[in-house]
Amino acid sequence: MMKMWNVFWVLVVLTSCGDPNEDCCNELKKVTLGEPFSITQGETIDVDSSIIEITFTQLINDSLCPEDVECVTQGTLTIKIDINGTEKTLSIGDNQIPQVDYKNYVIELQQLVYPTKQSQKDNGNSTYAVQMLITRT
Repeated sequence: MMKMWNVFWVLVVLTSCGDPNEDCCNELKKVTLGEPFSITQGETIDVDSSIIEITFTQLINDSLCPEDVECVTQGTLTIKIDINGTEKTLSIGDNQIPQVDYKNYVIELQQLVYPTKQSQKDNGNSTYAVQMLITRT
């Protein structure tokens, strides 16, 4: 009888675990309007109580000074986002265009979340993540 229970629990565990690379249920990450959130390159988010879906589509430039290095200038981070099919460019640092307007919303790029250290940037395989904020105008 004990063996039967063990087999049962093993089957339950195995059938409840899906492919970790599979996007479960194709649900988008939901964020709250007016609260900062992080988004990784390639990720799409859905903003609660709005008509907005945003995808961080491309890293255009990262010359931001790593936090563990002393630099003469701050440098610039420039990314491309897709807002409901409309492409926009945002940047922070020396050449700032930190926010764009879309309908009655303001989408703001606030900071780089990852990679922030030189060793992380040197890796070359880093998936970028940024902090953003969406507010209603």
